[in-house]
Amino acid sequence: MKTLLNVDNGRRVRILKITGGKGIRQHLQCLGIHIGDVVTLKKSSFLGGPVLLEINGYDVALGKGVASKIEVEEVE
Repeated sequence: MKTLLNVDNGRRVRILKITGGKGIRQHLQCLGIHIGDVVTLKKSSFLGGPVLLEINGYDVALGKGVASKIEVEEVE
C-alpha cells in the first residue's frame, strides 16, 4: 500500500486506512482528517521535516511517523 510518504508533491489522494493505535486516529480526527477524505499533498521533503497537507481549505502539518501510518490512493 502507498502511504503519504510515497506521494509526490501537488498530488490529490484519498485516505483509505489509518494504521496505528486509537491515539493516532483520535489525533487525526481532531485535525479533521478522516478515512475517505481527499487531501492534497503540498510539501514533503526527503531530508526531514513535516508533511504539509491541504484538507477542506486548511493546511495541516503531520510528522513523518504519523504520515507513514496513513494509507492512500491517488485520485485525478
